[in-house]
Amino acid sequence: MTDLHAATTRARDRARTVGVVAEAADKLSTLAAIGRALHFPGYVAPNLDALEESVRDLSWLPVGPVELVWVDGPLRDADPPTHRAIRDILDGASSTEGERPFRLTCVG
Repeated sequence: MTDLHAATTRARDRARTVGVVAEAADKLSTLAAIGRALHFPGYVAPNLDALEESVRDLSWLPVGPVELVWVDGPLRDADPPTHRAIRDILDGASSTEGERPFRLTCVG
């Protein structure tokens, strides 16, 4: 079983909504992939400010835990500053409280 498959399986055991981002290696594709994975509304722009607002809201998702499984290695290797900025936003949004607690799992 691959690390991604194992992480996704564990996430599905814990969370009601699970999004997966695999192999995005630049800022725009990573932001777009996160938006698709977490079903961001169509009006959400692919930028860091919108990511931060959206990942702290998640009100369009069903009530229950939300987990994002992110294969972050490609972006970390290609663009470390952007990786750090996105990782900081996602880590900052992580919470065990509220109607849609958010958890980030990074793979590789």
